[in-house]
Amino acid sequence: MPPRGRPAGAAGRSPRRDRPTASRQRRARASLPSRTPAAVAGRRRRTALTARAAVLAVALASVALALALPFKVWLSQRGEITALEAKTRQQQAHVQELTHQQELWRDPAYVQQQARVRLHYVMPGEKAYVVLGAPPARASTPRPSSAVTSTHGPWYGRLWQSVQLAGASAK
Repeated sequence: MPPRGRPAGAAGRSPRRDRPTASRQRRARASLPSRTPAAVAGRRRRTALTARAAVLAVALASVALALALPFKVWLSQRGEITALEAKTRQQQAHVQELTHQQELWRDPAYVQQQARVRLHYVMPGEKAYVVLGAPPARASTPRPSSAVTSTHGPWYGRLWQSVQLAGASAK
C-alpha cells in the first residue's frame, strides 16, 4: 500500500513501477492490433494467390477444351487420309492389272487361245471332242469340296456346277 500522505495514481492506483504484471498485459494488448493487420494481410495474400491460381486453372482448362475438338478432328482426318491413300494404291494396282489384261486382249493369238479354252471353239478343219463324266482323279492334288466352285473351265460347265451346288444346298 502506498503511504498515506502521498496521492495515489489516477483512479487510486499505485504507479506503474510497482506493478510489473499489469504493464506486460498492457503491452500484450497494445501489440495485438499491430499483429492483426499483418495476419489479415497474410490471409488476403493467400486468398489472392488462390484466386489467381483458380483464374489460371480456368484459363488453362478453357484453352485445353478449345484445342481438344480441333485436335480430335485433325486425328480423324489423318486416319481418313491414310485409309484413302491405301485405297488409292490398291485401285492403281487394279488399274495396272486391267491395263495388262487389255494389252493381252489386243493380241490375236491370246484371243484365239481364250476362245479355244473358254468357249471350246475350234479352227476350221479341226475336230473337237467333249468328254462327259467324272474327270480322272489326281493323286497329287486334293479334290475341291462341293461347296467351292471352279473358276476355270467352260462357261456351261461352271453353270452346271452352280446348279448342282444349289440343288445340294437345298437338300
